[in-house]
Amino acid sequence: MNINIRFILIFLLCMSQSLRSQEELSPTANKSLLILEVLNPDDSPFSNKLVQFIDEKREIFQSKTNEKGFLKILLPIGNRYYTKCNSLVNERTIAIQNVGYSTFSTSRYTHRFTEFALKYLNFQNQPVKGEKIFTILSSGDTLNNQTNQNGEVKIYIPIKDTFEVQTKYHLIKRFEIPDKGYESLKLEYQYRGQSSIEFELEEEQNKLAEIKYKRDKLTRDSIKRYEDSVATTQPTKVIFFASDRDFKHLGEISVFDGSEKGELLGTVNSVWSCHSGPPVKDAEVIFKKMKGVYTYYAKSTQGYVWEGTYNINGGGWKRIILEISKGKKEFP
Repeated sequence: MNINIRFILIFLLCMSQSLRSQEELSPTANKSLLILEVLNPDDSPFSNKLVQFIDEKREIFQSKTNEKGFLKILLPIGNRYYTKCNSLVNERTIAIQNVGYSTFSTSRYTHRFTEFALKYLNFQNQPVKGEKIFTILSSGDTLNNQTNQNGEVKIYIPIKDTFEVQTKYHLIKRFEIPDKGYESLKLEYQYRGQSSIEFELEEEQNKLAEIKYKRDKLTRDSIKRYEDSVATTQPTKVIFFASDRDFKHLGEISVFDGSEKGELLGTVNSVWSCHSGPPVKDAEVIFKKMKGVYTYYAKSTQGYVWEGTYNINGGGWKRIILEISKGKKEFP
């Protein structure tokens, strides 16, 4: 017979004998019979699995649960035991009284835990269903869950843990649960925020809007470049005017092209109290310039001067202000 098959048959025989022997267990003078129901955190039975009972001296006793999560085991009296279910440890001890021929029943969970109940609503106060919830433990392990149609999810977290709950895109909250010796406790939390689907839809809309903006900007820039290129072939009408809020008047102002020895472009007599200047029909100094950079020189009859530079891009109007308050007295 194949060695592996033989080993399996022996193992199954031993297990069946072990299960039969559990039914036949009876307490003795120095051992109590414990009938224990072992549950998972969601109250489902911890079925057909091995459970270890470990005393203060680290001595191990073990038994296997049935389909309903029940087991029977004889344990030395006068000791305390914690349990281990696979890798899960429940540190709350079971005390076996120092009384012979005793039997008692109880139940316990595979480990100590926090039952964390999350309700997820969007900003319209509607439940968010199908949202993936990630619970990151202080150990670095991550628990993955998903909200139901009511936006609810239950997560079972080791009670001695600090944990962080988040969606794919948003941090919900970081929780710190103090360990006060409870075997289990419940924590409820309601969160209102943007669902991942809404976030992705918004991102997609933003991308489409960005693409449209870039496309429209290319069109606008192309039109502007064309208009600018056309404008460079057209003259700009230039208006000079004087401005001062206090209505000062320094006499007639002569405006020259380039410098004092340049061409006289005209004279300014009126003073305006704003920077928008006169209407075209009331302009006193008006002339045309093609695209380029130009300088001017202006001088009042009372000896005040103004000098400056202005750019002409072509086409349209250009208004140049001679601010009275910025005129400088010219000394001989």
